[in-house]
Amino acid sequence: MATAGKVIRCRAAVAWAPGKPLSVEEVEVAPPKAGEVRIKLSHSSMSHVLQPLLC
Repeated sequence: MATAGKVIRCRAAVAWAPGKPLSVEEVEVAPPKAGEVRIKLSHSSMSHVLQPLLC
């Protein structure tokens, strides 16, 4: 894999504080340590039921 052992950059929805909107930001992700794995996530979704808990 081309990213094995390397820091990667990706976009993430970050919750900085309760009641604040999510902020989509570019973040750096360190390579996995012993006992950890890195997975590639291609799709995700969030139920409208969870939205009040994050906003």
